[in-house]
Amino acid sequence: MPDTDLTSHHVAAHKFVASLEPEDVEWLQRHAIAEEYRAADVIFEAGDSADAFYLIRTGLVALRLGEDRKPGRIVQTVSEGSALGWSWLYPPYEWQFTAEARSVVRLIRFPAEQLRSEFAENPSFGYRLVARLAETMAQRLHHARSQLQDLSHG
Repeated sequence: MPDTDLTSHHVAAHKFVASLEPEDVEWLQRHAIAEEYRAADVIFEAGDSADAFYLIRTGLVALRLGEDRKPGRIVQTVSEGSALGWSWLYPPYEWQFTAEARSVVRLIRFPAEQLRSEFAENPSFGYRLVARLAETMAQRLHHARSQLQDLSHG
């Protein structure tokens, strides 16, 4: 669902963008698309084509296992200031989890094809963005590991 109140400030002020170079932020601002979801809306579904990268402006998003709209185990809930989705980086470009809004969620969406194309033309930008994404991935893996340890001790 479109969200019409996105400004360049929303992109530049996002926590994920903080360590990027000014030219990276400018590129992101030019390609940003605002989206809004209501609670229980599916943002993307496991197994579908991973065609975007998102920054969460506001709200809560549950990442869960499961396909075909079947309820699955929630593996993590992410919120404002977080990046969402990295399946668009690697073939076969399919979402590994389902992302579902748990409240009203406002996102900044970046089309994956445009990002991959810019990475090919500007490897330095690609490196900087993927380095930031790697931090997010490491945090999520740490969280998943903690959950697995809790389950094995519970």
